[in-house]
Amino acid sequence: MMKETHKRLLEQVAQMAAEGKFGESIAAAQREYDQLPAGIAVFIKCVLDFWAETTDQVEELAQIRRLVCQLLIVAYREAKKKEPSTALAFVQSFIEDYPDARESSLLPRWSSLAQASLALREVAHSQNRLLIWQQTCKQFQAYNEFLNGLLAYLIILWRASLGKPVDTRVFGATYANKVDQFNALTGGENDPFYLFTRLARPRLRNAVAHETIWLDSDAMKVRFTEGRNQKVESEMDLLEFTMLASTGSHLAHAYLAAIAVIAVMEDGTDVAKSLLPSQLVRVFTHLTEDTA
Repeated sequence: MMKETHKRLLEQVAQMAAEGKFGESIAAAQREYDQLPAGIAVFIKCVLDFWAETTDQVEELAQIRRLVCQLLIVAYREAKKKEPSTALAFVQSFIEDYPDARESSLLPRWSSLAQASLALREVAHSQNRLLIWQQTCKQFQAYNEFLNGLLAYLIILWRASLGKPVDTRVFGATYANKVDQFNALTGGENDPFYLFTRLARPRLRNAVAHETIWLDSDAMKVRFTEGRNQKVESEMDLLEFTMLASTGSHLAHAYLAAIAVIAVMEDGTDVAKSLLPSQLVRVFTHLTEDTA
């Protein structure tokens, strides 16, 4: 059952959207959602909106969005073959904690990411470089915090798919340790799931959180210190940092779209399923196609 605090958070986000706090386009979309009956209809619209947005973006970014969504569906699909209850916990991760793992619901992290992404979009064309830099840092931290939580679920799903025991201690592991665990399970750079670990930047996330990062605007570099005692000096091209923040902003919608696809495919009618993008349906029904 959804926590009362989570229910209030969802209501607050919906109210802010309806009031135009995130822009008129978001307010219009919220009005459309409010007119739909709760359940499958909302899930279908979520998926269709997500898929439509990918056609309006730079192809490389559109491919990343689609890939994230499809990989999450694959993780669910493969885990369900061995551990249906574990797979179900992932579907419920938006509003419910994983059993015996307190505060593991992704809703608070998702909300922070969604709001940071919308805020960055609002200031993107500002002439105030400091404002853009501060919001980019906020966006970078928000997507890494969300990915930190998501990786715990992906590790559990992948362990289940491989027939390995599920260990809920992963929810309390460090971000860097989760990245290492996930790479060990999936093959790292040699596996399609590499996208998640390429986006995951735990050391840089720590630098942002500890405010040991600064913008060298003359050199177009992001400079930061890292390590246990914050003694290691590092740098990154500003363009790379900005691209990471921008790409990470799309994790929020891709995650919701994946959850929505799973919900429709598991509980929707044949008519409802026929409304989903055929590519996502094929990803979900891979097992059926293989065994037909």
